Amino acid sequence: MVKQGTRNTKIYTVFFSSGFQGECRIYTNYHPDVKVLENQEILEKLKDKCEGVEFVGEVEPVKAQEAIANIKAQREDLGGVLVFGQPPDELISIGLPTVAVHPLWGQWQATFNAFKGEKVVTSCLPVIYDKDLAVFSSRMEDIAVKIRLIYAISKMKGLRVLVVTDLPPLGYFEPTGLQIEKGREEYEKVYLDNLKETFGASLVPIPQEKLFEKMQKADEQKAKEVTQKWIDEAEEVKGTNEEEIVKSAKLYLAMKELMEENNCGSITTEGYGWSGSFSKRNLFPSQGLPSSQLSTEGIVATSETLLDCLITQQLGLYITGSAGFSGDYIVDFPNDIATVGHCEASLDPYGDGRKASYVIRNLPLMEENTGGACLQINYPIGDTVTVAKISLYQKKISVFAGETVSGDELFPYWNDILCRTKLAIKTNGKAVFENLDWGTFGNHRVAFYGDYRQEFKDLAKLIGFEVVEKDK
Repeated sequence: MVKQGTRNTKIYTVFFSSGFQGECRIYTNYHPDVKVLENQEILEKLKDKCEGVEFVGEVEPVKAQEAIANIKAQREDLGGVLVFGQPPDELISIGLPTVAVHPLWGQWQATFNAFKGEKVVTSCLPVIYDKDLAVFSSRMEDIAVKIRLIYAISKMKGLRVLVVTDLPPLGYFEPTGLQIEKGREEYEKVYLDNLKETFGASLVPIPQEKLFEKMQKADEQKAKEVTQKWIDEAEEVKGTNEEEIVKSAKLYLAMKELMEENNCGSITTEGYGWSGSFSKRNLFPSQGLPSSQLSTEGIVATSETLLDCLITQQLGLYITGSAGFSGDYIVDFPNDIATVGHCEASLDPYGDGRKASYVIRNLPLMEENTGGACLQINYPIGDTVTVAKISLYQKKISVFAGETVSGDELFPYWNDILCRTKLAIKTNGKAVFENLDWGTFGNHRVAFYGDYRQEFKDLAKLIGFEVVEKDK
């Protein structure tokens, strides 16, 4: 299958000054031992923190019009802009995601600001080290994090999403009736236009029968090898058996092969034998194990053709290192608990190779030893998670954060309630419930381990979307 965004992300770098602001230059006479940072040194420090990014431009101070002309000439090859100093309005109007850094003590701050309504995020870096070097280090990391957001946006360019559905191009489960304002045809057109305009990505819909045929032809021996690996690494097999797991293994092999044939970097299917004339014959085994395996491999795979979730996961993969956990969304507001639940998710919640334990199970709505197999993933508790969802149609991003808690301490037999994998998240449930917007964001959300609230807020700004903090 295609690996998206293999080229480095080019970021045009502009310095409008160097060293101290004019009136401050006498400082070096009084304190010759204090290191004054040079532009080249700043850039080298950022290069060490931004793998996959190529900084183009000059380290010597330039005039605004010269920088603007160069950026316009190279626009199609650039992922974004890094400016040390006040970005001129003409530069901002080019429309590239921009990180603007105020060079503290190197320039007066007027008229540097938060650039509300523009695709600009800001930071601040002094031209001398802070007395506390940890503070200076945190400043550099803040700039690097924002640059890595531009990298994430750039990596989306050229993404082809394989959508296995009999209801092209968006599938059955979303948009829901509440999300469709002026009819499905209008929704689909706006959605596809926004997907292309914002990310340069596209959908490749194919009928479910193609996946079924590919699954039927899957190599039996390879499927058994995949099955054995899944069983060996599981804590337990419950409510299903090897024969059913082999069916899901064949589906996994078929999904990978179809992605390769269609030059796609991610995939979503209707899943679980629901919706469409073909799938009503219940010929498909569970997508739970295939999707979990692909997501753990760093390939976003989402059930139920949940494309907003998939795009959120794809961005999250570049930002956090993990494809996260896409699932149905329920708010137990009197108890300040939000729940995300589905039957598949990445086994690598932290994005660093530390896998969560799992139990292989049957789907909750299927009889035991039928319908393939899915996963009950035992995610860590006591950790911060960020819950997000993009709405491409409305150009909004929802985000809140909380702490994972034990579901077993909330309800008896937690793992047997609805979805096999669930996260219970302690948050401001009352505020989340009061701000619920099913019409914009649908019935699902995506959870990522770690506190990435600010990253998703900055991401929204860089792509020109409105951010909605549901717990505030």
